[in-house]
Amino acid sequence: MKVLRLFLASLLLLGVTTLSGCKKEDPEPTKTTGALVVKVKLEGSTGYLQGVLVGIATSKANLDNSVYLSEKETDANGSANFGELAPGNYYYDCYHEIGSDEYYGEGQVQIVANQDLELTLILVAGTK
Repeated sequence: MKVLRLFLASLLLLGVTTLSGCKKEDPEPTKTTGALVVKVKLEGSTGYLQGVLVGIATSKANLDNSVYLSEKETDANGSANFGELAPGNYYYDCYHEIGSDEYYGEGQVQIVANQDLELTLILVAGTK
């Protein structure tokens, strides 16, 4: 009888250990936003511009009227990091002067959930 109790206790302990050791892993949640980085350079140039402002808007009309959702200055690598954005269409532009020369560029991007983008904006001589 004592052997049977010991056997049942061992079996119970083995079952509890097995069940508690099989912890279900929680899946990594999917991002509901997308990241956007815009790099800026002059037409025909190989290097990127630092210290220029890039604006992002939620519509073409807002972009044309300089009503920006956000404006970011490019860093030492020429990158303007807008971080995580809600999915949708965005419009971006950059105006920059070097001496008496004016440069401008604009673009449109569609942000998709769980997709990070890095775009290059090329500025051309002339104004808006």
